[in-house]
Amino acid sequence: MRLLLRSLILFLLSPILKAFSYLDNQIIGNPRIHCNSEDIELEFESLRQFTGKVYVKGSYNKPECRVDYSKRSKDGKPTGGIRLNHGACNMDRQRMITPDGMMFSTVLVISFHPLFVTKVDRAYHIKCMYKEMSHTVTASLDVSPLPTEPLYMDMPMPTCTYTIRKDTIDGQILRYARVGDQVVHRWECDSALEQYGVLVHSCYVEDGQGEKQLIIDEHGCHTDRILLGDPTYVEALNMAYRESFVFKFADRVAVRFQCEIRLCLKEEQGCDGVTPPICFDMNHRHVSEFENEITNNTLIRKRRKAGGFVKDADLISQTLYVLEADDSNDNNNTEIAVPEALHSGQGICIGIGAFTVLATSLTIILLLLTSLAVYMLIMRVSRTKAQAIYQS
Repeated sequence: MRLLLRSLILFLLSPILKAFSYLDNQIIGNPRIHCNSEDIELEFESLRQFTGKVYVKGSYNKPECRVDYSKRSKDGKPTGGIRLNHGACNMDRQRMITPDGMMFSTVLVISFHPLFVTKVDRAYHIKCMYKEMSHTVTASLDVSPLPTEPLYMDMPMPTCTYTIRKDTIDGQILRYARVGDQVVHRWECDSALEQYGVLVHSCYVEDGQGEKQLIIDEHGCHTDRILLGDPTYVEALNMAYRESFVFKFADRVAVRFQCEIRLCLKEEQGCDGVTPPICFDMNHRHVSEFENEITNNTLIRKRRKAGGFVKDADLISQTLYVLEADDSNDNNNTEIAVPEALHSGQGICIGIGAFTVLATSLTIILLLLTSLAVYMLIMRVSRTKAQAIYQS
């Protein structure tokens, strides 16, 4: 009977012991990133044998975007390894200005528990920068023995940003909003480098899971004014902005915007024909890079000559988490409702992993108490029968 009870206790305790083993593990040091020519690799070490999962944030349901370390090959390595091809699993691909080149970035999550996110899990924003090398090819013809001294000058390039702000052009940068809240999209390059102008074009809104929609076309004009209108440019041409109302994809909680920008040099009218674009609402005609001639009632477009220097790059806004609009709240109040316990500092907030362990522990304790009570009842009945047999 005692052996049976011991086996039962060990069986009931095994889930909680296993749960605590996940929490007792952790990452040692910093992971190592390998930016290869065609893919990105991640390596890390853990305090104990890692049996969890590594996955791309937002793409867990895609088998090619996660690695299960509980499945191992004969040499002990995880099946498939941790390798992501450039552009796979919604990886960001961004043309950079400073430094000049291409950046690939993604967020990888190292999860110790097979089902839940716990306090020991870690998320890493992986960035691999591939710089472009420029080489100047020259040919020389010596016509005199006079020596020459080379002079070099690198043109400083601006740093450009894309932010979504609350209410006004100088409002706070938002992370959370409701559908219908007023925001301002702001594209800006360094005001210190006044020689550059900027054109915003080819803007997409995306849900972070592969779905995206064009909202500003290649000419810099809107495709759907309900979502986002034509950007307004300041006189210096180094900043553009546009008021808008918050929207989101159906059954999605986050949106993010990605635009292309084109830099031009304002000296000697180098930005003429580049920025600002000329957008017409009627029939949605674009003449930002064209001059129109009407011949025999036919519209002919001739490309206007743009400046000599143009540079293209990509800008990505912050991710905006969007809640559904609540008609019961004050429409003028765009502040996200937070439980009162978080404001007052009272109450206890328990994560999913900790709650799971706590619920499992309470269930195990209840089962143990029940088993102990049953055991004591059986032992008492056995003693009573033994005494009765002895007295008889």
